[in-house]
Amino acid sequence: MTPGRSPSASEAMDGRERPPGNRLPAEWEPQAGVLIAWPHEQTDWAERLAEVESTYVALVAAITRFEPVLICAADASVRDRATGLLDAAGVARTRVRFVEIEYDDTWLRDTGPISLVGSASFLLNDFRFTGWGGKFNASRDDRLVEGLFARNLFSTTAEHHRVDWALEGGAIESDGNATILTTWRCLHQRHPEQSREQMNRMVDLAAAGIHQLFELQQAAIEAPPGE
Repeated sequence: MTPGRSPSASEAMDGRERPPGNRLPAEWEPQAGVLIAWPHEQTDWAERLAEVESTYVALVAAITRFEPVLICAADASVRDRATGLLDAAGVARTRVRFVEIEYDDTWLRDTGPISLVGSASFLLNDFRFTGWGGKFNASRDDRLVEGLFARNLFSTTAEHHRVDWALEGGAIESDGNATILTTWRCLHQRHPEQSREQMNRMVDLAAAGIHQLFELQQAAIEAPPGE
């Protein structure tokens, strides 16, 4: 199916037109850095925190070989612990930056901005995050993008745009050329009262226009309810 841009999608941007040339890039395109959140005792990694932190150290070490990494730390103690672990592993600190900010979960693929790229600017779409359909508390995650933007962590050409509609970044995949892959079951679980057409209009907004939309009925691998 190939839905075009619609008045409803434009209205969702508070009457503003999309800047010309904006698009949702593919995951494999060059990027300025990687944003992650460090696990701590108040996240769902608590029972195996030491093991997970070891994995995060390896992750940051791998990323910093090629590009910078921005690490969200829930507070000063989490930042200090992460700093000590990274220093002990010999990770290049010149490519590591910390920001203290609250979050509920570390899964920033879903809670971070859905970033649209223009010729000389960025639009940080900040969709509502509901903890995968109310499965988990997500009040702090839902404020994460706004908080990061307020701390001036993004390019000076970046614009923050809040969208009052639930959508996780991991719910859509892009090839960088307006072809989008999504799963109907995931969208419907968040918005059972909306029609497929209504939901597709909002996916169109997230992707800055769709030429082709491939919508799977559900994932091939059965996930827990709400995911």
